[in-house]
Amino acid sequence: MPIVAVPLTAQAFAPYGAVIAHGGDLPLMPYPGAFEHAAEATQMTMSVLRVTTAFAGTIEIPRLERHPYSAQSFIPLKGGTSLLVVCGTAPDGQPLLSEAQAFIAAADQGVTYRRNVWHRSVTALEAPSEFVVLMTQTGRGDDNVFFDLDVALMVEAP
Repeated sequence: MPIVAVPLTAQAFAPYGAVIAHGGDLPLMPYPGAFEHAAEATQMTMSVLRVTTAFAGTIEIPRLERHPYSAQSFIPLKGGTSLLVVCGTAPDGQPLLSEAQAFIAAADQGVTYRRNVWHRSVTALEAPSEFVVLMTQTGRGDDNVFFDLDVALMVEAP
């Protein structure tokens, strides 16, 4: 059975991180968790990710990733909606696939994944799309942990 993606809300996404969107009355909305990192992650990085392929319908997710030393933020620059896939961690450190969830982020919503949250890199539902990607790295090449799934997750995106 495919996982059905639902609209992204701060409350539903809270176990995995924060939704980046201005939804309050203050002129400046702080997001202190965006730069949470381990002491050995000393190199702040900012990249721009361009996604040229849009997906729709049932999307196959064969691989997940996590970042043990830093939170990771995706902030949309241009494009439209995107798909986010997340799950917790099992006691053995592997993705807890039975609790996988999928969200549809609006064009004006970014996210910060907490450290060690298993996730799929952002999947554009409209292309081209561009995202600013922020994280702190160790410089040792061990900032990204990938997990190839034995059976791909299937996600239904409207």
